[in-house]
Amino acid sequence: MEELTEKEKAAVLKRFMREHFPFTPLRKAGLFTPEMRGDYKAQAERICSRLGLKTVFEYGAEPIACHISYAGKRPENEPFTTIIPSIYE
Repeated sequence: MEELTEKEKAAVLKRFMREHFPFTPLRKAGLFTPEMRGDYKAQAERICSRLGLKTVFEYGAEPIACHISYAGKRPENEPFTTIIPSIYE
């Protein structure tokens, strides 16, 4: 299999970051600085350091088991725990 060029790797990172990490809300929350706008490598490094990931592409790789609360009555036959699949499934 052919290795990606640096330009292609940068394009993949940009697409992934834009899809999964909205810049403006994360800047307002204090995770990103205004200077990080468009610097996807710096954004990815910040995400990795905060979430303890080796690479930003690990984000969303594991399924998550969670309890979903309902306003009112729980729908019939709805399990107590909902499994949210990984983003790669």
